[in-house]
Amino acid sequence: MAFDDFYADVWPRAFRLGSFLTHDTQAGEDIAQEVLAAMSRRWDVLVRPEAYLQRAITNASWKWNRQVRTATRKLPLLAVHSGDEFRFDELADAIGRLPFRQRAVIVLRYYADLTEADIAHALGCRPGTVKSLASRALATLSKEITP
Repeated sequence: MAFDDFYADVWPRAFRLGSFLTHDTQAGEDIAQEVLAAMSRRWDVLVRPEAYLQRAITNASWKWNRQVRTATRKLPLLAVHSGDEFRFDELADAIGRLPFRQRAVIVLRYYADLTEADIAHALGCRPGTVKSLASRALATLSKEITP
């Protein structure tokens, strides 16, 4: 498969995955674009491009979340919350408030439909850790969403 065909096929999923992981549509678009641009330069050597894409977007989203957290803590007057063009619903807002790894497990499992092993690979942890993170995330979400 040529990179152009791969790009056309995965762009919508990559954009949404980045947006869900960061809870910010502009960041999701930027991350997806940067990851796909990097992949285009290494296209000939990539063995599992779908897995690489998911891992790279997850890692870039983690880095983005860490930078935003630091900026929010250290530069409160300059931190800007975006996301005006894409309205998230109550569940998405609750997922957005989860710690990053819990959010990543929920998004990768229920949105990207990955297995525990694939999520563990994307997050660089063990499948048991994925189960624990999912359990904690679902418990938190059930408390927040239950009327």
